Amino acid sequence: MTDPVRTALAAAHAHGPGKSLGPVGGAVRVGRPRPTRSVPLSHLADDPSFGAALAGTLSVALAPRRWEPWNPHNDHRGYPSPRCVYPTDAALRLGGERWPVDPVRLVLEGERPLPDPAAVGSATVELTVAPHRLPDGYGTLRDALALLEAGHVTSCLIEAGRTAGLVGHASSRGGGGRSGVVAEVTFEEGEVADRPWRQAVAERSGALAPRGLSADPRPLPAGTLGRVVRDSRPPAGSLAGRRGAVRLRHRLAVRGIVGVRDGLYELGEGGPDLIRPGRATEWIGPAFGFGRAAVDVPGMNVVWAISGDVEGAVREQGPDAYRDMLLAAGAAAQHVCSAAAVSGLFCRPVRSFDEPAAEAAMRADPGEDIVYMLLIGRPRALDFCYDLTDPGEFP
Repeated sequence: MTDPVRTALAAAHAHGPGKSLGPVGGAVRVGRPRPTRSVPLSHLADDPSFGAALAGTLSVALAPRRWEPWNPHNDHRGYPSPRCVYPTDAALRLGGERWPVDPVRLVLEGERPLPDPAAVGSATVELTVAPHRLPDGYGTLRDALALLEAGHVTSCLIEAGRTAGLVGHASSRGGGGRSGVVAEVTFEEGEVADRPWRQAVAERSGALAPRGLSADPRPLPAGTLGRVVRDSRPPAGSLAGRRGAVRLRHRLAVRGIVGVRDGLYELGEGGPDLIRPGRATEWIGPAFGFGRAAVDVPGMNVVWAISGDVEGAVREQGPDAYRDMLLAAGAAAQHVCSAAAVSGLFCRPVRSFDEPAAEAAMRADPGEDIVYMLLIGRPRALDFCYDLTDPGEFP
């Protein structure tokens, strides 16, 4: 086994409980620069076309969206984050200058005057990750979680940009090099999307779970699964859909949807194909160590598994393929989260599970690793939360 393959598999197996191959390298640690000035994000809107669209995109995708008093982890943004720690940082590169984004204060931090967006015509948002912000108890899983989140952020940016009339193209940056950048999204002006992505970004939810996470036991309406699958297809420019990317496989354990037979499905070009009828969500339940009182996995309407052939990808595309796979899986998961939100469903990403048990239940190929799972259902209850969005943001 070649060294790049062994290194990638060691990392993948270290991130998946139940597997072992050897030690894994350390996390990517990026120090934040010390800026000499802060410019409000709204200053970009001095240019009423490209600049205003760019400011709106950064605000919608990156800024806090809501605060939940009953939730031990806050704040909540347009994409999920472990314990709401947000180990992904964004910086705007405009006209050759780099401006880190402070998403809470809605300011750009830099050392030189902000260029005129209209004169530049395009802009790039660079993403770096800081896994060490996550609790030490996560161990080497911190690396995987940070890269998955960075993938979420690329898709969240693209979705928000589409509603503002910007076309975004995401790309990965391998190991990040000296800059630490693991992915970036470049924006240019384009056509406004007809799908309600702004609504999805605002209302995305991991569900109410102060005393355990579970789905409403009543069946979902007919057409729900087809709608979520359709709306989750990656738009142009997404890491989840770009040509030449590592191949991902999607398998769905489905329960309690009118007109859809309970069972295990594989997502193909034409939609979900039934590969094994039965109580698929119960088969996958034992792979989670939470217990049904904490997370009722068998009671979910959909358990969505994303897998890939780590060894094959590294052999074919090189040592950065595993990182690219995690980024692409996070990007795909964000589209599913948004699609679920449009249909009034919660979507809870999960990375902590027994991989061999999960792969057996989902009938993954022997060479594949499940790198991400999503728990989807209709919330059993709703509660008050503080809406942190700008009232003028959603016409």
